[in-house]
Amino acid sequence: MPASLGSALTPERIDAALNAAGIGVWEMDLPAHRFTCSARCKHLFGLLPDADVTLADVLGASHPDDRARVEQQLTQALDPSGTGRLTVEYRVLLPEGQVRWVRTTGLAVFDAARSQALRFQGITKDITELQTEALRHRQRQQELQQLVELAPGMLWIAQPDGAVTYFNPVWLHYTGQTPAQALASGWQTVLHPDDLARCLARWTESVRDAAPYEIEYRLRRHDGAYRWFIGRAQPLLGAAGRVQKWFGSCTDIHAQKQIEQALRQREDELERAQLDLEAKIRFRTLALEDEAAQLRLRLTEPPAPDRP
Repeated sequence: MPASLGSALTPERIDAALNAAGIGVWEMDLPAHRFTCSARCKHLFGLLPDADVTLADVLGASHPDDRARVEQQLTQALDPSGTGRLTVEYRVLLPEGQVRWVRTTGLAVFDAARSQALRFQGITKDITELQTEALRHRQRQQELQQLVELAPGMLWIAQPDGAVTYFNPVWLHYTGQTPAQALASGWQTVLHPDDLARCLARWTESVRDAAPYEIEYRLRRHDGAYRWFIGRAQPLLGAAGRVQKWFGSCTDIHAQKQIEQALRQREDELERAQLDLEAKIRFRTLALEDEAAQLRLRLTEPPAPDRP
């Protein structure tokens, strides 16, 4: 380390940096049963800065619902047969009744024979903001999950390679499949055999090109009947432009397809009727032309002479 940098890292400046980062420092001298910690560490546990603090005080400040877990992990960290490392996140119950989340990280130093721990030192950091944001994220995820579960249409999620990892209950109810049967490529078994190859080819192209996916196909219902659906999917791209996930839907268009089929049938009927009418008109026209020609022929013939 350069001398200028080493002289700058005084204990006071280190303490100031740790305080600025919201980090408290602590140390345990196990043979002497002595526990020491910084003023910032005392603050994190709701203890007075000039108070003589023991390990029991620190553990006593932890939330009752978390205390047994903290004590268990502390015991494991001090066990010579373990790693000697401690990382635990838990709540601290402050005197005013507020709750603070902290993360404690420690490392034990054992004797030469590794028969007992001599020292245990580490840091504790306030992670309340991180936990609050994580809680908000989980709540948002739960809300989105509930929306997906209650959505009237079929929704699904796939990995970048196209393997499906989620179907909402609407798909499962319609097809009669279990999640284990439907996931990965199991969904292919409910596609109409005449549509499968076309569907897979289009899906392969979309996955390869990271392009939106859209196609119409028939899906088998749990009772064996087939209905028409339009399948759509959009890729979720990361910062580098790579696909992170695929989000897709299947919308029932069976009634629309039936209407289109009925319209096509009606158009075919009208076209056949028109062709039939045109044929009749042509035949009638030819017949009329033939009659007119015969009439003209008779009119142009000279009259027959009178008989005596």
